[in-house]
Amino acid sequence: MATGKRKSHRFGHGLARVLLTLLLIGVLCGCFCGMAFAYYVHAYINPSIEETVSEMSMGMGLDLNSFIYSVDPETGEEKLYETLKGTENRIWVDGDQIPQNLKNAVVAIEDQRFYQHKGVDWKRTLGAVQTWLFGGGQYGGSTITQQLIKNMTQEDDYSVKRKVNEIFRALAFEKEIDDKERILEMYLNTIYLGRNTYGVKTAAATYFGKEISDLDLAECAILAGITNNPSLYDPYTYPSNIKKRQETILEQMLKQGMITQAEHDAAVAEELNYRSVELYNQDLSEPYTYFTDAVIKDVIKDLMDQKGVSQLVASNMVNSGGLKIYATIDTRVQQIMDEEYNNAENFPNYERDGMLPESAMVITDKQGNIRGIVGGRGEKKGKLSFSRATDAKRQPGSSIKPLSTYGPAMDKGIIVPTSSVYDKPLKEVDGKMWPRNDSGRYTGGPMVVKTALAHSVNTVAVQIMNMLTPQASFDFLTQRLGFQESLVPNRQNADGSVSSDIDLAPLALGGLTDGVTVRQMAGGFSAFINDGVFGGTRTYTKVLDSEGNVVLENNPRTDLGFENVRTAYYMLECMQGTTSFGTATNATIPGVQTAGKTGTTSANYDIWFCGLTPKYSGAVWVGYDKNYTLNGLYGRNAAAIWTTIMRRVHEGDSGLVFDSHPQDFVNASYCMDSGLAPSGACRSAGRVATGRFYKDQVPTEICKHQGYQKYNLSGGIDVPDETKEPDDKDKPEEKPEEKPVDPSTVDPETGLPSTTDPEGGATNPGGTTDPGGTTDPGGTTDPGGTTDPGGTTDPGGTTDPGGTTDPGGTPEPEPEPSPDDPEA
Repeated sequence: MATGKRKSHRFGHGLARVLLTLLLIGVLCGCFCGMAFAYYVHAYINPSIEETVSEMSMGMGLDLNSFIYSVDPETGEEKLYETLKGTENRIWVDGDQIPQNLKNAVVAIEDQRFYQHKGVDWKRTLGAVQTWLFGGGQYGGSTITQQLIKNMTQEDDYSVKRKVNEIFRALAFEKEIDDKERILEMYLNTIYLGRNTYGVKTAAATYFGKEISDLDLAECAILAGITNNPSLYDPYTYPSNIKKRQETILEQMLKQGMITQAEHDAAVAEELNYRSVELYNQDLSEPYTYFTDAVIKDVIKDLMDQKGVSQLVASNMVNSGGLKIYATIDTRVQQIMDEEYNNAENFPNYERDGMLPESAMVITDKQGNIRGIVGGRGEKKGKLSFSRATDAKRQPGSSIKPLSTYGPAMDKGIIVPTSSVYDKPLKEVDGKMWPRNDSGRYTGGPMVVKTALAHSVNTVAVQIMNMLTPQASFDFLTQRLGFQESLVPNRQNADGSVSSDIDLAPLALGGLTDGVTVRQMAGGFSAFINDGVFGGTRTYTKVLDSEGNVVLENNPRTDLGFENVRTAYYMLECMQGTTSFGTATNATIPGVQTAGKTGTTSANYDIWFCGLTPKYSGAVWVGYDKNYTLNGLYGRNAAAIWTTIMRRVHEGDSGLVFDSHPQDFVNASYCMDSGLAPSGACRSAGRVATGRFYKDQVPTEICKHQGYQKYNLSGGIDVPDETKEPDDKDKPEEKPEEKPVDPSTVDPETGLPSTTDPEGGATNPGGTTDPGGTTDPGGTTDPGGTTDPGGTTDPGGTTDPGGTTDPGGTPEPEPEPSPDDPEA
C-alpha cells in the first residue's frame, strides 16, 4: 500500500514538473513571440502607417484628378476648363461639404460603433473569427478605418497575415490621426462607387449630376449603398437592387436615431432621378481638345526637364496627381477656331486617295501665350492624338522669309525696307539659273525690299540671305527664335548623303530638311508685335499641387528675339504690304490693321499664311497628310482661313493699329532705284518716294542716278542662260503695259498690281521643298559671284543700308511709278 502511494506521489510530482516546464516554455515562447510581434509592429507597421498618413496629407498615394483652369483675359476670372481623369476618376471634397445625412448613412450601414471604437470593433472582429473557424456565412468585421487602410494600401487579399496587419495598422492609424471626422472624410473620398467613380463627390456628379452638398437624404442613402457591391448595386443596371439597399440603410438610420419617421418615409417614397446613362457614356468618350493635349504634353516635358523625373512619373503626376494647371487658353478664341474648323466649307475639298486636304492653326498673343490650337479639320476624336499644329513638321516655303532672312538682315543693319536689291538669279546650277521666281521670269532691275517681300520675290530673298549668310540665319532661328528642335545643322543619312539646313535654299526659301511646326511659326511671328522680343510659346503659366504649392512656373522670356526694336517696326511695315498689295490682299479685317506672309512650297505640297494683328499672331497651314499637290491653291487660300477666324476673333474691335513707335522714326525721301538720298536726277526721273527710317538710318549718301532705266511692267525679262545683263545701248527701252488697275491692290513702290499667283516656295534645283537629295543650289553657301558692287556686305558700298544690291551685273531699271503710287 505504501509502495503504491509512493509511486502515485512520484507520478504526480513528475507530472507537475512536466506541466510546469511546459507552462514555463509556453510563457517564454509567449514572451519571445510577444517581443517579436512588438518589434514587428514597431519596425514595420507603425512606420508604414506614418508614411501612409503623410502621403494622405499631401494627396499622395491616391489617384486624384488634375484640373486645367482658364483665365478670362479681360476680367482675370479663373474657370475650370478641363478635368484630367486618371485611372481612378476622383475629385477630393472637404468633409464640411459632405452632407451629414451621407456621413450618417455610411456609419449606420458600415460601422455602427465608428465613433466609439479605436479603429477596430472587437465584437465584430471576434464574430468574424468565430464564423471563419466554425463555418457559416461571410461575416464582415472591418471597420471604416480598416476599409480606409485597405483602400489606401490596395491590399485586398484574404490572408490571415493581411488581416492582422490591417488590424494593427487601423489601431496605429486612429492613434496617429486622432480625428474621427478626418478619417470619415478620407474614407468617403477613397471608396469605389462603380463606373470608374471614386469618392462621393464624383459619384454625386456621375449618378445625379449634382454637387455633393446638394444631395438629399434619399440620394445620400443610394450612394452609401453602392459601395458594398458596386456591380450588384449599379443604379443604371440594377435599379431595383439599389432601391432595396437604400431602404435597408434608411431603416438602420431610423433605428439608430439618425432620422425621424417622417424623414424616413419621405425618402423611401421619393422618386429617384438619375442622370441619364447617355450623358454618362458621353462623358466617357469625350475627347480632349487639341489645346488640352498640348498643355498635358508641355507640363510632362517640363516636369521631366526641371524636376528630373521620368516620363512615367511625370505622366502620373499630370493625370492623377491632383495638379492645378493654369492655362493660357482664351476659351472664346478656341471656340471660334473649333467651330470654323468643323465647317468643311472653309477648306478645299479635293479628295486624293480618299484623303481631303488637312489644316492646322495656332493663335498666340504678343508674348507667345497660346490662345487657341486646332490640329486638324473636323471633330476631334480621342485624347492625346496626333496634332498637325504641334507634332507635324512641314516645309514652310516662303512664309519663313521674314524670320530667317528679312528680319535678321534688318536687325544687323544690312537692309532697311527701302533698300534696293536686284531681282535676278544668283548663279547657274546644272545649266539653269537659280533661284527662279514663281513665274520663271525676272525684272532684272533693282527692287525695293518691302516690295520684294510683299510679292515674295525669291531672287531678292536669296541675295539678302547671301549677305546675311546662312550660318547667321541658322544661329538666329535656333538660338533666339525657338526653332532649335526643328532645324538640322548636319545629318548623315542612311545612304551616306548629308543633309543640312545651313544653306541658301533651306533658309531663304523654306526648303528645310524636316520642316517646322505651326506652333513654331506662330510663335516666331509673335515677336514682330512684341517689340521684337520672342517670349516663347506657352500653353500654361503655372502648375500647383493639390495643396497649392507651386510645382512649375512658366513665364515669358524677355531675352530672346531681335536685338533692335526697330526691326519689329520695319518688318511690320514690310508685311503690311503683303495684305494691302501683295500676295494676301484677302487678309483684311475691318477696323484692324493686318500684316503677314504667305508661303507655298514649289511642289504645292504645303500652303501657309502667318498673319498678324495688333493683338494676335496666327499661323495657318494647309496640305495633305501625304505629299500630294494642292492643285490651284496658294498661300492666299490659307490666308482666307486665317481671315475667316480672325474676323470673328476681332468682332467689336475698331481702330486697332500696329505700334509704329513714331518717336524713333522720321520720314525722309529716297531714290526708289538705289535706296540712297535722292538727287535732282532722281527727281527728274520720277524715282523719288518717301520712306520711314529709324532715326540713325536715314540715307545720307546722294544717289548719282546713273545707268537706271525703266522696269518691264509686262512681266520682266527672261534670263534663261546667263546672269549678265545686256548693255543699256543694246537693250531696247520697254514701256509699261497700258491696262487699268485697281488702286486698292497697287504696289505703292512699283505701281504693279498685286500678284495673282502668289509665290513659289523653296525653289531648289529638285523642284520640291523636300530636299530629297541636296538642298544646296550650288554645292556651297558661298555665292557664285559678289552681291555687293562695292566689295562689302553693305549694299551700296557704304554703311548706309539703303543702297542697291546688284549681284554682279549692270543695274537694271525699276518702273516708273503708276499714277496711283502714293509715294511718287
